[in-house]
Amino acid sequence: MFEQRYERRLRWGMVGLAAVLFGWIFVLGTVPQGHAEVRNWSSSWIGLDVLELLGLVGTAALYPRRPAFLAPVAAATATLFGVDAWFDTMTALAGADWYQAWAFAVVAEVPLTVLLAALAVRTARELNRRA
Repeated sequence: MFEQRYERRLRWGMVGLAAVLFGWIFVLGTVPQGHAEVRNWSSSWIGLDVLELLGLVGTAALYPRRPAFLAPVAAATATLFGVDAWFDTMTALAGADWYQAWAFAVVAEVPLTVLLAALAVRTARELNRRA
């Protein structure tokens, strides 16, 4: 019973995070970002965030029903969040942007990376035990 409640909360937490990420995608698309001279810079970040959103929704949807597909989707989503944390911190401008990127990485992206990777490993181990 406790585990079902935990799994339900985890699943809805991922859906909630996906909703927040959905809003962030619009912020990235409408607010000019820095002075970078890179073609399609904001489109690249939006694309990464859309992939993260799809990964969170896919992980949440697969969590209760399809454990065989859950491990690779959770692992891929963990990888996306790890890559996002890396590039956010490495490309941030000095000053407030840099501190904001590091804070977001420490508070959100890295914990999500660890959580999703642990979920992928746990699911894969359970599937191996069953086989």
